[in-house]
Amino acid sequence: MMWQTVIVGIIIAAAASFTLARLVKFFANPSHKCDGCSGCSLADLKNEIEAKKNH
Repeated sequence: MMWQTVIVGIIIAAAASFTLARLVKFFANPSHKCDGCSGCSLADLKNEIEAKKNH
């Protein structure tokens, strides 16, 4: 039973550290929310807004 507790503790610690690292990365640079993903047209929308702003 002791090993089960240790394994669960390691899994929880790993998940918490992964989540914390992702949150720090997200809030350190909030302008890149997609993290390089090209799956949506967010970049195109940003470019259109900037073009309208500049004209």
